[in-house]
Amino acid sequence: MQGRHTSQKYRGAGVRRLLGLSALTTALIPMAAIRTAADDPKPGRAPEVGDIQTLVTKLDDLQAALKVTRYEPLELEKIGPDFKTTYSVRNLNLQFKQPDKLRLEGHSATRGSALMILNGTVRYYSVPKFHLKKSEDLANAPGKRQSLLEYGGLIVPDTLRFMQAQFLKTEALNGEKKAVYDLTYQGAGAGSHYRVWIDTRTHLTTRREWYDSTNKLRAVFAYLDPREVTPGVWMPGRLEIKNAEGAVAAEVTFSDAKANQKLPDSLFEIMP
Repeated sequence: MQGRHTSQKYRGAGVRRLLGLSALTTALIPMAAIRTAADDPKPGRAPEVGDIQTLVTKLDDLQAALKVTRYEPLELEKIGPDFKTTYSVRNLNLQFKQPDKLRLEGHSATRGSALMILNGTVRYYSVPKFHLKKSEDLANAPGKRQSLLEYGGLIVPDTLRFMQAQFLKTEALNGEKKAVYDLTYQGAGAGSHYRVWIDTRTHLTTRREWYDSTNKLRAVFAYLDPREVTPGVWMPGRLEIKNAEGAVAAEVTFSDAKANQKLPDSLFEIMP
């Protein structure tokens, strides 16, 4: 569901993102920017919005249903061959719990059930139909870690334990103020990175651009139709993904979002 790697076979590392939608990661209707010199301070300083820590979303847990409503396999392949596989899982259940726990579970008519759990630095995935099951520690591979940013446009405090932010500027988009940051992985050398536009009122990322290790744009993700799940917690109602050519590759809708439901820790236990 939640993408960073561009060329992997399905039976190998590509299936790790079968539920990722990190390609749901994931795309956008171009937004017209209105910017003045006052909106463009020196890089590294953000006097208008403060540190990115002031723009994180704080919550105990979150769950939502995700449905792929548009699927353009040829356009997805231009982002990366594994994206076509990722979005073939049309219905997903997303669950998150602090600190730094994610569970994605879905079903495909052709691939059967699939499950991915992220618990801190450990990632587990299982696709029984293909006899795939693996657990791995990503402590030394921060670029493979994922969070609510990819899956729902939210930056939570624990995401900033393995990503670092550099403030670039503020922009007024559609009448709302956005803080623009570059996000890179801590401890990683030259690698993929994001550029994000964060709404200073809702703290929701409204646009995310994904660049590969050569600084080439691979995809753009637009988190649209924001709605307040509970006071202070916003989620998109829809995610739109575009490839570098600007073609719509996939769309995802969010429904039944609930926050702070006291989800049990057992949901995020790594299977033996």
